[in-house]
This record gives sequence, C-alpha cells and structure tokens, in this order.
Amino acid sequence: MNWNTFKMTHVAGYLFIVLSIINWSGNFVASRGMASMGDPGTLNLLRWGFATLLFVPFGIRALWQERSEVIKLFIPLSVIALCGISLFDTLIFLAGHTSAALNMSLISTLSPLLTALTAQCFLGEKFHSRMYVGIGVSFLGVCLLVTNGDLMRLATMEFASGDIIILMTALMSAVYNHTLKLVTDRVSQTTLLMAICLLGSIYLIPVALWEGGGTIVMPEMSSALVWSLVYLAVFASLLCYLLWNMAVQVLGATKTAMFYYTLPPVSGFAAWLVLGEPVTVAQLLSGGIILAGIIIALYAKTPRWMRIKVAPHEQFAQNTE
Repeated sequence: MNWNTFKMTHVAGYLFIVLSIINWSGNFVASRGMASMGDPGTLNLLRWGFATLLFVPFGIRALWQERSEVIKLFIPLSVIALCGISLFDTLIFLAGHTSAALNMSLISTLSPLLTALTAQCFLGEKFHSRMYVGIGVSFLGVCLLVTNGDLMRLATMEFASGDIIILMTALMSAVYNHTLKLVTDRVSQTTLLMAICLLGSIYLIPVALWEGGGTIVMPEMSSALVWSLVYLAVFASLLCYLLWNMAVQVLGATKTAMFYYTLPPVSGFAAWLVLGEPVTVAQLLSGGIILAGIIIALYAKTPRWMRIKVAPHEQFAQNTE
C-alpha cells in the first residue's frame, strides 16, 4: 500500500488526529507562558505570519497551480481562515475579561455536540444515538476534569457576557470543520494550508491594529518569546492544521471533532511534563471517561479499519514533490 492509498484510510485518519492533538496540546502551555509578553492579536499575527513565511517555499507553487479553484472557493476559504485562525484566539481573550475559567472550559467543549447537531440539522447527516451518548459521556469527563471531581461546583456557576463569546467560538469550531469538509476534495492539502495561512494572517492585521490603537505594537522579542513563536508556528500551526485537515477529509467533521475532548487531559499532561504542574486522581479518572465517550461515539457505526474512504487525491502528492 503506497502513501496515497494509506492516507485515505481510517487508520491514517485516526493517526492524523492523534498527531494533531499532540502538537495542539502544547499550544495552551506556550500561550500561557506568553500571556504577559504582548497583545494576543499581535502575537497571533506574529505566529501565523511566521508560519506563512515558513510554508511559502512548499505551498506557493501549489497555490499558483490551483489559483482558479482557490478564487472560486474564496468565501469558504475566508470562513475557514477567520474561524480557525484570525478570530478564535482573539474572542477567547475577550471572553476571559468577564467569563470564569470554569465556564470557558465547559462551554468550549460544546463544539463536538454543535458539530454533530449542525451536520444533522443543516447537512442532512444521520447519526446513531450512540454518537450522542458518547458526546455526553465525554462531556461528563470534561466536567469532572475542570471541577477537579467536584460536580457540585456546577450548581454555583454564574453566567456573564463572556460566556456568549465562548459559545460563539464553539460554534465557530463547528463551522470550521464543516466548511473544511466542503473544500478538501476540491484543492490539495498543500494549497488549502497555504491559502488559509495567507488569508488568516491578512485578516489578523486589523485585529492587531485595533489592539494598538491604529498601529501594530511589537512586543519585546526575548529568547523565550522567539522560541515560543517558533514552536507555535511549526508544530501548533502548520503541522497541527495540516494533520487535522487531512483527518476531516478522511473521517468527516463530526468524528474528528469528537477528539476535541482529548485536548484538556493531553494539555494537562503537557503542563505536567513541561511546567511541573501536578496530575490528580480526578484528572486521570476524567481522562479515562473522556476516552470511553470517544470510543462509544466512534463505534456508532463500526469502521472498517483499512477501508478507503474516497479516491486518493493525486494533486497532493504532485504538489509536494
């Protein structure tokens, strides 16, 4: 089995998700360390601007070859760039001014449920009831994780205006995944990533200008900031988005979105490994419950592990040679 055939199998799809989550989990650790180094929109612009420059030698040729299709897909590509790159982190920052951490953690994990509901309501996709059972079990695991095992804390939750913004980001994740599925079979993965890098960086410029009152205020480029940006640009941006996009192409938006629930425990493990933060029994238990929910949801329809989902996309191989 060659690469073009293997990358369209379910085995490859799950492998892409695992690698994407591993790369993405470090995003929260790095972002936490960069919180006091500059404005989030400006830091995000530096992150994606650097990622774009790094990817230009690999992606610009493919983008030019498929420019006619990119022009036709300008609106959905812009939606992907805005929802996945430009607005997401900025909205989370704005929500943090009024929304409690518990609220932010719980509301953001509604993304897989919203992805499934929008697919069923607007796209006509049908799911077995076990999909929603799995979502519920994983959500319970997240509740245990963010409350450190004390579910009674949920009864004292108070809602603020920032909670509406977090709900918007969860909806944006659903929009990102569904829109992505619409374009993945029309352009190569190389062209897709190059396009959203460029568009996402361009759309971040007004955000950075707004933060700086009309000018882009550059942060002090310390060694810690530089290395954090390098990590974010290479691993938590280019590799993560490429792998996630490929997973959506193979498995679909809803199944891929289920793995969003693994981010909290994997991020906690990364924080323990890098920052020395302790791992509790409640975290281990919640991680197991989250994994159980994902397994229930994935087996809503029994997958044939080596089944080819669609015909291999020959352009991807050609454009990366």
